[in-house]
Amino acid sequence: MGGEKKELSRKEFLSLSAAVAGAGLVSAANNAQAGEKKKAKWAMVMDARRCIGCHACTVACKAENEVPLGVWRTHIRAQEKGQYPHTKRYFFQWICNHCGHCALASQGGGLGSFYRRDDGIVLFDYKKLQGKTPAEIKAEADLVISSCPVEAIYINPFTGFPEKCTFCVHRVEKGLVPACVQTCIPRARVFGDLADPDSAVSRLIASNPTQKLCPDGNVFYIGAEGQQIDAIQGSRQVDPADFEKGILTQYI
Repeated sequence: MGGEKKELSRKEFLSLSAAVAGAGLVSAANNAQAGEKKKAKWAMVMDARRCIGCHACTVACKAENEVPLGVWRTHIRAQEKGQYPHTKRYFFQWICNHCGHCALASQGGGLGSFYRRDDGIVLFDYKKLQGKTPAEIKAEADLVISSCPVEAIYINPFTGFPEKCTFCVHRVEKGLVPACVQTCIPRARVFGDLADPDSAVSRLIASNPTQKLCPDGNVFYIGAEGQQIDAIQGSRQVDPADFEKGILTQYI
């Protein structure tokens, strides 16, 4: 008698089925929520208090991305304040803020060569420019360059195409930080996921006053001087025509 199996009534069967289905929906919802949390939002924190102006970031960026001479994807700007002997030098880490303005301009009225990914990284696609006339490429370049609030887009003097910082996306997709962050000796550059409250960038932003050059950007500054923020606009990249005129050269 102890081994006899009790038959479930129709009511009990329906109740059990509903419970199982409900548990499945809860599990699916939890999995969907977990999937949403996994979507990264990449950002960089520049701690101007720690920058020593060594330019290791500039060199690492050029080496990693084969950036030609005369143009930069990131570099250090210096400002001296005070009078001798009471002077101090301040450093400002200049880089594309990945605000997406160039992507909006390119997608809205250009060739679509610049675009913004869901994780916040703004990239450019050479394939969109292949087969286009020099006039079309120049129009696209002029469009994205004029749309950038910090003038972070330059013309590659060898290809003639517009380029900018990509947050070293080829490294990020392999679980590595950008080259400039990797080589920063005083840890003045920190890269991470804003969607993760426990990430280094999230903790830094939560515990320090920050400034942004672009409201929609993904670069945050700690300890930057107000004059440096103001002066960042209007400091253009090298004009590609300088190479044609012989003012600058790519060779030694």
